[in-house]
Amino acid sequence: MAGGVTWTVRPGTRTGLAVPGIWCERTVYRSAHADEVASWTALSVGAPLRAVREIAADARRLAAGLSGRARERALREVDGDGCLGAVTALHRGEPCGLALNCAGTWVEWSAHPVLFLPVVSRTGPRCRRTVDEGGGFGAAALR
Repeated sequence: MAGGVTWTVRPGTRTGLAVPGIWCERTVYRSAHADEVASWTALSVGAPLRAVREIAADARRLAAGLSGRARERALREVDGDGCLGAVTALHRGEPCGLALNCAGTWVEWSAHPVLFLPVVSRTGPRCRRTVDEGGGFGAAALR
C-alpha cells in the first residue's frame, strides 16, 4: 500500500513543531471472521524498528498461549522475513501490519508513519504509571 507520510528527515528527528513517529494499533476481533471488535489499543513510538519490535513482542506473547501447530504458525509469521520488510516500509513512509488467527480469534496489528504535534511539554514531574510501565501494548490481547 503506497502513500502516507513522505519523510524529509529520518523518523524520530524533530522538524519545527512536528515530530515524525509511528502510530501502532492492535485490534482484537471476537472471531476469525473479524465481525465484532473485542478490544483495541494503540501505542506511539519514535522509530520504525521500535514499532516493529513492539508488534512482534506482542504477537509472541499472544502466540505463547497457543498450542502446537497454532503456536508454530503464529511464530513463523512473526519471526519470518516480514519484520525487515515492515521496517523498510515504515522508513519509506508506508504502513505495515500483521494479522493472526489465534484459536478462532482474529488479531490485527498495524503501524503507520505519522507526524506528531506535541501539545504539552514533559518537563515537569511524570505520572507514576508511565514511569513504572515498561511500554508495549499493555494488557494481554486475549483473556
